[in-house]
Amino acid sequence: MTDYFIEFYKRLDRQGPGDDKYTEMAFRMLEKLPPNPRILDVGCGTGSQTLALARLAPCQITAVDVYDCLLNKLKEKASKENLKGVIATLNASMFELPFAEQQFDLIWSEGSIYIMGFEKGLREWKRFLKPGGYLVASEITWLRKDIPEEILDFWNAAYPEIGTVTQKLSVAEKCGYQPLAHLTLPQYGWQKNYYDLMEAQKQDYLNMYGHVEEARQVVASEMELEMSLYRKYKDYYSYVFYVMQC
Repeated sequence: MTDYFIEFYKRLDRQGPGDDKYTEMAFRMLEKLPPNPRILDVGCGTGSQTLALARLAPCQITAVDVYDCLLNKLKEKASKENLKGVIATLNASMFELPFAEQQFDLIWSEGSIYIMGFEKGLREWKRFLKPGGYLVASEITWLRKDIPEEILDFWNAAYPEIGTVTQKLSVAEKCGYQPLAHLTLPQYGWQKNYYDLMEAQKQDYLNMYGHVEEARQVVASEMELEMSLYRKYKDYYSYVFYVMQC
C-alpha cells in the first residue's frame, strides 16, 4: 500500500494541515536566532513550510525526508522561486539523522513529529541543537476535555500520544526545553489548505489507477473518513505549534 499512499500525497502541496501565515508567526517568535541560521526541517515532505521559511530571511535549510519523490518536488518548487534562504535536501530517516551534535540553530517539524512520537522526537533531536537553539513542532492536540467517544477512539488508535496543550507543554519541560509559546492552527488550515486539496486530486488519482481497491482504500481512509470526522468534531482538536528553546 505504501506506493499508493505516496502517489496520492506527492500530488499535494501539503502532506498535512498547515498554513504559511502560522509558519511565519511561529518563526517570528524566535527573537534570538543568529543571522543566517542553520535550520533542520524534519519530515519536510514536498516542503510547503520549507519554502515559507526560506522566503522569510537568509538561512541555510536542510530539508529531510525518506521519499525522493517528495524531495524532488520540493527542489523543483524551490528552483522556481527567488528565495532569501538556501535549501538543501537529504534523504534520511528522522530516526537516524546523520548530523553532528549542536549543528543547528533551529529544528522545524510541521505535522511530522508524530511519526517518531512527540516525546521521543524532542529527546533525540535535542542533541542536534546548539545551546539556546530552538525547536518548533506542530502536534495534534486536544482543544477540549469533553471529547466524544467516536473521535477519542479514532485518535487514540491513530496516535495514542495525543494530549492536551498542558500535557504537551509538560512533556517539553521534562525533555529539557523552555516552552515559549503555542499557536493553534485555525480550521481553514485543515479544510482549505489540506482537505480541499485532497478532494481536488481524488478523481485524477483514482482514474490513474483504474479505481483499483488499493487506491480506493487510500481515498476512503486518508481523505473521506478523516474529513468526515474533522467536519463533525473540528472544535475538539487541531494542530498546535509548540515553540521551544533549549
